Amino acid sequence: NWQDYIREFDFPQTNGFYFFEKDEATGLNTENTAAAEPSCQVDRPTTYKLSRVFHKLFFIPEKNLYGLMKKVATAIDGKKLEKPFHGLEHASKSLLYNCQDCGDCALTDIAYVCPMGDCPKNQRNGPCAGSYLGWCEVNPDKQCIWFRAYHRLKKYGEQAELNSYQVSPYNWKLQHTSSWLNFYLGRDHSASHLDSDRG
Repeated sequence: NWQDYIREFDFPQTNGFYFFEKDEATGLNTENTAAAEPSCQVDRPTTYKLSRVFHKLFFIPEKNLYGLMKKVATAIDGKKLEKPFHGLEHASKSLLYNCQDCGDCALTDIAYVCPMGDCPKNQRNGPCAGSYLGWCEVNPDKQCIWFRAYHRLKKYGEQAELNSYQVSPYNWKLQHTSSWLNFYLGRDHSASHLDSDRG
């Protein structure tokens, strides 16, 4: 009769952020994602809208300009053009996403919020247990990157993507190299879940 005692161990935070809706009949979670909006303002910048457009054009295997970019990456890898290509990438991503030039980019995994530049704990595969009401425990004046990512995706009904695969730990061997080249040539963490699509 353990279900009779669930409520004695249930201490929810007032206005807390919960991924799943609560089943009031049982006190357990349902399989439905929460529909309530957060109690604080969520950023949905124009840069994210633009990032979605460029993502669809360049980073979805066998779609649009992906094939062309893969050919370009193969052609310049290890050649003189690699350095200016990497410089252009780093400059643009620094301006837009606070890029740390890690070479194993997780922007596409976390709704274009950089876990290396915007998260003090570099949480690439899910939030830590320290955030409160969507705010970071290390920098309480900043929203948790996973809170931001969830609500960015939720606007498009895509929040389930955050749990669709496991992001591998950061590969330090790729630091200060072009993450675009590493992505197209299958050297970064994305290779583990995109190999079947890359052809």
